Amino acid sequence: MTSPGPDIRLNRFLARAGFGSRRSVEELVRQGRVRINGELVTDLGRRVDPATDTVEVDGQPAGSVQGYRVYAFHKPLDVVATLKAQGGQPSLLPYKRQADLPERFMPIGRLDSDSTGLLLWTDDGDLNQRLCRPDSGVWKVYQVHLAEPLLRARIPEITGGTIVLDGRPCKPCRLEEDPPYEGRSWTMHLHEGRKRQIRRMFRAVGNRVSALHRIQFGPVRLGKLRPGDFRRLGVDEVEELRRATSLK
Repeated sequence: MTSPGPDIRLNRFLARAGFGSRRSVEELVRQGRVRINGELVTDLGRRVDPATDTVEVDGQPAGSVQGYRVYAFHKPLDVVATLKAQGGQPSLLPYKRQADLPERFMPIGRLDSDSTGLLLWTDDGDLNQRLCRPDSGVWKVYQVHLAEPLLRARIPEITGGTIVLDGRPCKPCRLEEDPPYEGRSWTMHLHEGRKRQIRRMFRAVGNRVSALHRIQFGPVRLGKLRPGDFRRLGVDEVEELRRATSLK
């Protein structure tokens, strides 16, 4: 892992340390919640040397930008992928507390409540933002179970980028049929992340997704992680994930 080097902007330091986007951490400075070497900071253009400066937010050390972590989490069914319960459905907050993750850790992106599988968490704000960008190009892999067998003639519509959602075509994707090869079970490789995209794509060709399970996010695989459990990624896995976003 490479260091961002000395003398970087304060907002970038705080974002990398997991305190939010660069715009949101600027609000922390405006609110007088940030100190550098004990001095209250109000200058949004202030720069930091991570090797020598001590940065605090609300009196707590912000931590080294090299000390970020990434966790894989198996999101259970009927859990909303937010830290706040919605409509009576449980949120991710109890799982975060049970795993004793610090406040700064946030999930990367979303999974619908009726979808299961791999959800990544990190305290690296830059990495989180990169992975959530629509143009990140990071592939995600899903197991898709359909209510009806998929007609072979409709496959090119799904994979060829001809389905239009929200006024623009979906990007091309890959679709592989799974055993027992009856047209209902598929593995889908997608590098977009629009709201309920996979369900809407199959609906556009006259079918319905009955179960959706994410098994891979970039180079990270869900593996045998049980629902509700976390696994910290190794250094090599994190570096590979960062390379997938071109974030050195």
